[in-house]
Amino acid sequence: MIRVLLEVLLPVALVALTGLVLRRRMPLDQTTLNRVVIYGMSPALIFSSLVESDLVGSGALRMFALSVGVVLVMGLITGVAAWSLGLRGGSLSALLLVSLFMNSGNYGLPASRFAFGPEGFTLALFYFIAQAVLGQTVGVALAAAGSAQAGPGLLREVTGRVLRMPQIYATVAALLLRASGFDPTLAGGVVLGALRGIALLGEATLPMMLIVLGTQLGGGVVREEPWLVALACGLRLVISPLVAYGLGLALGLQGVALAVGVMLSGMPAAVHTTITAIEFEARPSLVVAVVVASSLLSLLSLAVLLTLLGV
Repeated sequence: MIRVLLEVLLPVALVALTGLVLRRRMPLDQTTLNRVVIYGMSPALIFSSLVESDLVGSGALRMFALSVGVVLVMGLITGVAAWSLGLRGGSLSALLLVSLFMNSGNYGLPASRFAFGPEGFTLALFYFIAQAVLGQTVGVALAAAGSAQAGPGLLREVTGRVLRMPQIYATVAALLLRASGFDPTLAGGVVLGALRGIALLGEATLPMMLIVLGTQLGGGVVREEPWLVALACGLRLVISPLVAYGLGLALGLQGVALAVGVMLSGMPAAVHTTITAIEFEARPSLVVAVVVASSLLSLLSLAVLLTLLGV
């Protein structure tokens, strides 16, 4: 476990810590940084990685299915737990947001590369893409329902959010290029220059993701009911990877693919859930508290999880 902490999680933590320190020492526009990563850098990372990877299509589909399955099962478990505890409205929506959606991007992608290398990283991309789509659709619907803002305009808003996600277009473009039989090793001229430029931008994405994560966590801890924060952290860091393990076996995943899926499912609550919670007034203070607490606790929980996975 000590080796996992030092070789896998310490590099991730150090880069994120840089962002946290910068946030505390100088004014940083988090919205701008986040948009640079989402709309400029992550599409380049996804495109270049998929064009150059040797991933078999069935592996990608199974990772996508695992990501969706974890959200569905965790939604059922969280819903039953919340209902039995009398949580309704915004509290229920907030608990669902932080239990269903994990930080598989800013945190999960760098950790996947350190822990499992290029193969694990490429598999993690498909898990992340599914999470990104679900977060902007199911996540928005859950937050809106909890704040009584669901209505005729919700479907239009959800559709608009999905259509504005460049990661989807980058994925489709890369898969179409691969389906055409294109060989990047034979490219030359303008095509080679374009591919190198996209790859260069993609290489800068992972450290930038961690910088952004650090700046977002540098806003301070919000005090909420300890028992509710503990419940959310337990669902996210303990129950979710157990669910992923069972679903992964059912989907026929094994080896690196199964380990990547379980690790990503054990990631802390996604930072983007705070934006959704604030926008729809779904107890944002609770969401922020869980994001911060689960991110800190994940250094220990992921070290244990990766050790059990044989990393």
